[in-house]
Amino acid sequence: MSKIIIALCAFVMLTVTPSVRADSFVITNGTITLNGAFGGVSYNMSGPGFSLVGGGEGGFAQARNCTPCLGGSSLGGGMFIIGNGLGSGTVVINGTTFPGVSLRGTMDISSPGFSVPLALTNVTLTSSFTMTASIFGCPGAFSPCDPPVFGTTTLQGSGTATLQLLFSGLNSNGVPLFFFSSLTYRFGPDQPEVPEPMTITLLTTGLVGVAGLFVAKRRRRRS
Repeated sequence: MSKIIIALCAFVMLTVTPSVRADSFVITNGTITLNGAFGGVSYNMSGPGFSLVGGGEGGFAQARNCTPCLGGSSLGGGMFIIGNGLGSGTVVINGTTFPGVSLRGTMDISSPGFSVPLALTNVTLTSSFTMTASIFGCPGAFSPCDPPVFGTTTLQGSGTATLQLLFSGLNSNGVPLFFFSSLTYRFGPDQPEVPEPMTITLLTTGLVGVAGLFVAKRRRRRS
């Protein structure tokens, strides 16, 4: 009798689709990107025991919703996505692959934000960010999700957020106007901030001024 029970258990284990009840994972590589003012979000991120490649509609991001962005203003650098807005993709959890999974849950990205310079060119701005997410997988966007393809999985990570703005001219008051191009969250150690165009201009002007003083002093000594 015991042999029959063991055989039945082995049969069940071999025929039932494996389901993963995951713990927390730390994302250490890859990106989350918002493309264009009306584009969606794309994922290509990974960490020990976890990876996600896919995309969705995207959520709320202040930087993408400024139309247009004014020079001299401050923009929030975060993003929040909930429910079906997370989209779908291929998820790998502890070596088990779940292709074409519909994602549900929440994703919250926090950032100190960006200061838009008074520049007359396209600008690239950087800031730090942290991400926390709680997701689970469903068979399809409109399919019942009980039971889920994989259970609740928590994610966390940090890195550098890069905002691309396109210069579009000046308003009636002479203030530069910009439109959103893209916002990329790159996981990993925070990178040094890229100098803003205005900062570079001020630095160049200062160096020219110092050089002028140096030349003037040398001329006085010769005379």
